[in-house]
Amino acid sequence: MSSRDTLLATLRSQSVPEVPLPSLIAEWIRYPDPSEQFRVALGQAAGSVVSVGVSGGLPQLVLELEAVRSAAKVCSLVSSVAGNCDIPAAAHAFADVDVLIVAAEFGVAENGAVWIDGAAAPVRSALFLAQHLVVLLPHGEIVDNLHQAYERIGSRLAERSYGCFMSGPSKTADIEQALVVGAHGARSLTVVLY
Repeated sequence: MSSRDTLLATLRSQSVPEVPLPSLIAEWIRYPDPSEQFRVALGQAAGSVVSVGVSGGLPQLVLELEAVRSAAKVCSLVSSVAGNCDIPAAAHAFADVDVLIVAAEFGVAENGAVWIDGAAAPVRSALFLAQHLVVLLPHGEIVDNLHQAYERIGSRLAERSYGCFMSGPSKTADIEQALVVGAHGARSLTVVLY
């Protein structure tokens, strides 16, 4: 018997007692103002939130964002907000996109995350290859916690081809424990509440 086989046999012979799962029936965290908590949590994750005022419209506000104004190539996956380029056909072509505009289904106040469904971003890599993300989120679509979020996704999860939670731009602190934002994905994430 090889050392590999011996090791695997030893591991298989170990028995670990089963531990019952904790009950998920509880009072989970609720916020008096989920929108404000969402804003705070996303700020802590290096993202930002802007709101559409009464006087301006959503397309105008998006055009006025610094990332959009300074971008050469803006691609929009939202029909009501125009970009200045066509949606790339090849997934890797999103690496040349400066700003990607995408719609989120809902946000989570607890951690500042947004749920982006595969229908909103049919090319998965777009969310990770574009330099900056602008995420459009309706004001009334913020849940308090992840338990509510998973309940909301729950029954339809099997019907979806893809979806992800995103909370702020990419970041890492692996090297010398120094936080680097935009290390391996979007360099900024701005949520526009409308």
